Amino acid sequence: MDEERQVRVFTANGCEVVRLLGEIDHANAPLVERDVLAGVRAATGVVVDLTETTFLDSAGLLCLDRMVTAFSDRGAPVRVAAPTDGMVRYTLELIGFLPDLLTENVETALAEMA
Repeated sequence: MDEERQVRVFTANGCEVVRLLGEIDHANAPLVERDVLAGVRAATGVVVDLTETTFLDSAGLLCLDRMVTAFSDRGAPVRVAAPTDGMVRYTLELIGFLPDLLTENVETALAEMA
C-alpha cells in the first residue's frame, strides 16, 4: 500500500482526524510521519485514528510518539483512537503508551475534546 493511501486527514467537529491505514512499520513510518506533520499544521485538536491500523512495529510506535509530541508542542490536544479488542491497542498498552490519550473510537475522542 502506498503512503498516500495510508494516511487520510479530514476535519470533524473542529478537529483534524488523522486516519492511519494498514501497517505502519520501518518501511513507511518516516513517510507517514512527514506527511501527517506537514498536512496538519494549525489544528485546534487532533485525533489519531488507529481503528484501521493493522500493525505497528517499533518504527510505527516511534512515529506515533513523535506525532503526539509535535501536536502537543503546538498546543493542540490529542487523542488516539484504537479499539480495545485490537492488536494495536494491546501493543500500545503493553508499552505503556499514555493511557489518558487512548480512546476506543473516533466519536469518543471527539466528544472528549469538545
